[in-house]
Amino acid sequence: MVAYRIIQGKGLLERSYCPRCRRPIARYDLIPVISWIFLRGLCRSCKEPISILYPFIEVLTAVLAVATYHHLDPHYWLAYGLFFSALIVVIRTDFETMLISRYTTWCMIPVGSVLAALGALPLTLQQSLLGACFGYVVLWIIARAFYAVRSIEGLGEGDLDLLAMIGSFTGILGAWTSLFIGSFFGAIIGLIVVFITKDRSRAIPFGPWLSLGAIIYVFTQKSLLLLL
Repeated sequence: MVAYRIIQGKGLLERSYCPRCRRPIARYDLIPVISWIFLRGLCRSCKEPISILYPFIEVLTAVLAVATYHHLDPHYWLAYGLFFSALIVVIRTDFETMLISRYTTWCMIPVGSVLAALGALPLTLQQSLLGACFGYVVLWIIARAFYAVRSIEGLGEGDLDLLAMIGSFTGILGAWTSLFIGSFFGAIIGLIVVFITKDRSRAIPFGPWLSLGAIIYVFTQKSLLLLL
């Protein structure tokens, strides 16, 4: 819901309503996942289809909450809870609009560094700052190189900001791992889309795959550090 309201430029405290018929949504129709299934993915009033992104994001949020509780150090729950919340917003907005809100990324970059300085993340303030700088610069270099070769923009500014945000919470290794995993899954999805649509010029959102890479890194970072 936060992601949708960012997309629409709406206040976070406004009552939910159908974007087509504008009728307020009843409280009993706001139960995560269950309401969407019960309504068969349609607005109760006008029968406008409700995006499947709603239940997907709700399930993802629940899975991350449970995984955080069971697999991460309680000392870091608050920091990673904020981090995952920001990534969920990015996933929703980028999938739906091909845009990443800078209200999210620019606000969260300093938050990551402050949390690192306070010891609420398993990295130092210096590692957080270096991670943010690395995340932005490495994608900027890749974007410029892509433009030099293809004469088209391959990455948006939002992707650069996102990897900087990821770096501020995970450091250089986290930003690099997120980029590697995100590129891998993004390439696979891109090939599938091209195969299905036969359209090689179709744009693919990169933010969700960078976010996936960041999530995977957070839950596997101990194993990765042992390998280094």
